[in-house]
Amino acid sequence: MTFLFWLISRLPLRALHAIGGALGLLAARLPGRYGRRLAENFRHAYPDVTDAMLAEAARATGRLILEMPYFWCRKSLDARLYNFDDSLWPTLNRLQLQANGIIILTPHLGCFEVLPQSHAVHRPVTALFKPPHQPWLRDFVERMRTRPGVSMAPATPRGVRMLAKALKRGEAVGILPDQVPSAGEGTWAPFFGKPAYSMTLVHRLHKLTRAPVVMMFAERLPKATGYIGHMRLVGNDGVLADDPDTAAAQINRAVEELISMAPTQYLWGYNRYKRPTGADLPPDTAGQPQAATHDTLQ
Repeated sequence: MTFLFWLISRLPLRALHAIGGALGLLAARLPGRYGRRLAENFRHAYPDVTDAMLAEAARATGRLILEMPYFWCRKSLDARLYNFDDSLWPTLNRLQLQANGIIILTPHLGCFEVLPQSHAVHRPVTALFKPPHQPWLRDFVERMRTRPGVSMAPATPRGVRMLAKALKRGEAVGILPDQVPSAGEGTWAPFFGKPAYSMTLVHRLHKLTRAPVVMMFAERLPKATGYIGHMRLVGNDGVLADDPDTAAAQINRAVEELISMAPTQYLWGYNRYKRPTGADLPPDTAGQPQAATHDTLQ
């Protein structure tokens, strides 16, 4: 696996984007749940979406997948690919110096692999990741993503403690805010007007450390010419509401705002509206039969 990833990473980024785009489009057009989900989620959020936009969203997913070996296996990033020094890091540095660390949310949008590594050039960051079930794959993912200045924290109690300690040291933590949490670790909040089970971890870390919360993504530029960074403060200038349900809705709204900047670069094929096993029904379906509601949310 490591050798295969290394071999893929030797290809130029433009070639990887071309190959990934073709594979992503093919996967979306094959019969199956993935292509249907991609189209359904995109159309729900943007009813006016065109077939061309759906195709581009499928290509973007393929590019995202083949970007992983490129950023995991290269020893250093080509700084010419990204220009975040003017658009992101001065603001992040100011916020981080003023407060007790900073919570950086990076949704499934654009290229989220480039952000931790480019941040680590300036300051250390601890990134949360959902470990695969297979031990060998979990170790592989953690090893590949760990770099100088980048620590990986699994989505376990140990990993949460790592995040809290990093924030208390005044460092940055990175979290995918639109990752569906396990039952008991989230709450239902609207996402494009539809209930989505949303994590409450960000709210807990924010209340524990008072670290400001920002949302950012790296927009993929055409023809593999690089990435441009975008950032928004979440809530009231980086301060979330005291109520966890309200805070989850604030985070989802911030994700929606960033998606509107590059809607074809969002991972629409991700099962964002699923109900985790053991989770309560969303509020507006509480009176409906459980099995029927579960099918609707898949």
